[in-house]
Amino acid sequence: MTDLKIVHDIATEKGFRAHISQNRFTIMRQPVISVSTNAVLHDEWLVRFDSDTGLERILRPAEISGAISELDLSMLRQAVKRLNDQPKRTAIAVNLSGASFSDPAFERTLFATLAHLKAKPEKLLFELTETWNLKDLQPAIRILNILRERGHNLCLDDVGAGAASLRYLRALPADWLKIDGEFVSGAASNAQELTVLKAVLGLRKGLGVKFIAEGIETQRLLDFAKDIGFDAVQGYILGAPEPEHPA
Repeated sequence: MTDLKIVHDIATEKGFRAHISQNRFTIMRQPVISVSTNAVLHDEWLVRFDSDTGLERILRPAEISGAISELDLSMLRQAVKRLNDQPKRTAIAVNLSGASFSDPAFERTLFATLAHLKAKPEKLLFELTETWNLKDLQPAIRILNILRERGHNLCLDDVGAGAASLRYLRALPADWLKIDGEFVSGAASNAQELTVLKAVLGLRKGLGVKFIAEGIETQRLLDFAKDIGFDAVQGYILGAPEPEHPA
């Protein structure tokens, strides 16, 4: 059977699982830069598929079917291998979909994979994406707390992009909050949004978190992010996603 017959449509559960099992995707990295030192703090790992289908149209059905956990674990396995092979390389942040926490086998496989990590735990960060609204937060709270206790930094992604933001902030442990790019750009030009953003940044001390501004595409936005007090920035003006080539 040819690959085309096996992977007939990446937007279907069968097609998605086939793409993951056959590594039919590309890992991209994009740097997160410190505002104070201009140093690269870590690389966020992103995924790109060899398909004309938009990424949202691929990942959303995978979240609904539960197949997304296979992508999360595949990315994690490759990050562990990369850090073991290159212990001095820049830290890596891998994404975890909220939908993965609903998979009973996910927790077991997650920690079994991490048992092979030889690098320091701070070299591997986890970003929880907000595209999936968790109904039951307890599995995520338990797993994230264990990861944090083991020395991994945690980041809540896309804060301000969806309705779940406040609920997640109230319940989930985090070391970093990544503010959605549209929220950042909106605050740079709208007084009401600026007031809300300042209030969110005011959580820094109480929650013990640092803030990343994403979607920084222009010098104007970069200057704004620095002036308003972000700790780190990410965006095309600082570094576009590029392939993470095998070691």
